[in-house]
Amino acid sequence: MKPIIEIHGLNRHFDSGEERFHALKNIDLTVEEGECVVLKGISGSGKTTLLSIVAGLDRPSSGEVLVEAEPIAKLPDRHLSRFRGRHIGMIFQHYNLMEHLSARENVEVPLVPMGMGMKELETKVDAAMRLANIAHKAEQNAGRLSGGEKQRVAIARALAADPQIILCDEPTANLDRANARRFLEILTELHTLGKTILIATHDPIFEELPFAHRIVEMSNGTIVNGRSSEE
Repeated sequence: MKPIIEIHGLNRHFDSGEERFHALKNIDLTVEEGECVVLKGISGSGKTTLLSIVAGLDRPSSGEVLVEAEPIAKLPDRHLSRFRGRHIGMIFQHYNLMEHLSARENVEVPLVPMGMGMKELETKVDAAMRLANIAHKAEQNAGRLSGGEKQRVAIARALAADPQIILCDEPTANLDRANARRFLEILTELHTLGKTILIATHDPIFEELPFAHRIVEMSNGTIVNGRSSEE
């Protein structure tokens, strides 16, 4: 395997008046292609901030972040958006769906700026919705879906461009146990497809993942322990 995410000396702080809050402190982390890494920690530990920087949704105060050898923190916004659309799929805690649109339309939205033909777009959307087991709700307005169904639409949206990297931010926080376990089943299928998966969570259910290569514990903006899930 080769590194697909490389983080060196990463710091992120936020200033409020004369006070400075250090969200991330000297983070070093490498994720190999095809690896599944669980970032574990309580709320405020820094895991969501780290995920946001890897996704290019936030920029570091200092340090280097390489995603597929691209220094994403240095990319102009226009190029960063295009890079993220092609290489990174994001699954958010609160789904971030447009509830007035159908499930299918929500999955289509990230693909529209890529300039692909209608046939290719439809093929990618159909494949993603089948993989996420939500094709049967394609024409249903997102606002009328259950929490588990909304999560599957969010998964399909993240998969539509067939990215190599899947980032999950507290993906089971709003799901009951049955839907959380269904989500693990989808992650299992993504792993068999060779996707690189990075999960930020405090849910102990992810310790049950048989293919989680590492559990990286975070606290107060630092990595306090990175261990194999078999330890």
